[in-house]
Amino acid sequence: MVVMEESLRTMTRVFRRECHRVLDSERTTIQGADGMLMVLQLAMAGVNKQEYGDFGVALSEVLAAWKYFLLDKLQLSHNDIPLPQNYDLIRKEYDCFLKRTNTVDLIDVFIMFKELRINEDPEEPLTAMQLFQFLIGEKESLEKMESLPVCPATPSNKAGICSPQIQRVIRRVFCSYLSLLVNSKNDLALAYTLDNPNRSLGHIAFTDLRHAACNNASSLFLTVTSFVRAIQLGGKGYAPPESHPLRKHIKGLLEFLNFVDQCQDVLGETPNPREAGSKLVSSIRAALVKGRSGGDPVYLAAEDTAKSLKERISQIHTMQTQSVVGTGISPARPKAYAINHCTAYGGRETVKVLMALLDEEALAPPCRNKAELLSDDHAVLNGNAGACLLTLYK
Repeated sequence: MVVMEESLRTMTRVFRRECHRVLDSERTTIQGADGMLMVLQLAMAGVNKQEYGDFGVALSEVLAAWKYFLLDKLQLSHNDIPLPQNYDLIRKEYDCFLKRTNTVDLIDVFIMFKELRINEDPEEPLTAMQLFQFLIGEKESLEKMESLPVCPATPSNKAGICSPQIQRVIRRVFCSYLSLLVNSKNDLALAYTLDNPNRSLGHIAFTDLRHAACNNASSLFLTVTSFVRAIQLGGKGYAPPESHPLRKHIKGLLEFLNFVDQCQDVLGETPNPREAGSKLVSSIRAALVKGRSGGDPVYLAAEDTAKSLKERISQIHTMQTQSVVGTGISPARPKAYAINHCTAYGGRETVKVLMALLDEEALAPPCRNKAELLSDDHAVLNGNAGACLLTLYK
């Protein structure tokens, strides 16, 4: 597993260093194994909506298609596996989702690595079959799983152990906020942050937001930003009408955008990446634990995650500072003719650190419990029974 991890890191480092040659945006983020599976689930549900009028898909169908999808995209033999129904449409929907959200998946990184590598880089750190085994979970090691902190027993946590699911979801929310700062087009990141912590922006608000984004042909985050700014700054002839579907969610949307604005201020105004990263993580932690007691499992998981992320950000910054070779062209490179040429440099070094952190998160081994990942994860923080990403998008 250690060899596999290092091979994935090598592949991702080369991709990140050279991706400016093939990608339109240097802020493109990577979907890891779990993100890929969630996007596939949404793609299949979307195709079912188009074909049969119902946005939904059975877990068994997703898992069956998952294996075929991985083999097909890696150009490995899949003759012994049945072709999923409407597979071509599913692939198209999946690819469109990635393009729309300015993301690539690990297989895209693997394919581009072979095109982008230069002579000094390893010829092939891992094979297509090894990547398939990693993504499907066949090579997952028990030793890889980090020991979970013991939590004091509380009425809501009688077992006294922090749930691995809570740990995983809390970490995803933290990283989703950081991902939005790097790549504002990442709709999955917005889905995990919009109502975490609770801002009364549940399924109805998310649905209204998706419809508005679709009508405007823009990302979810840009739709939120445009709508709130129009209300804040627009006159009578410019502000959205009272009948606008997002009007009834304005309080929660304003809270969400104010929080992201605060994070962006930290990003742009704190020159030291280690300090900026620590402030960002602390702000996210404070938002998630507000109103929770010290023994609450979410509180404990947020504390643990914040400490872990701060340490890793510090380590990444140290490595980047000491690197002789450097990390290639940095994200958010300002244009020479930009009006804000001077201020555009604010936060560039921090963005480089955050991108390295998010790349590492994308290399995490896949979740073992696929049913939990696809059916329950979104309910963990706010306790909505039966809520999940698929339900949110429905």
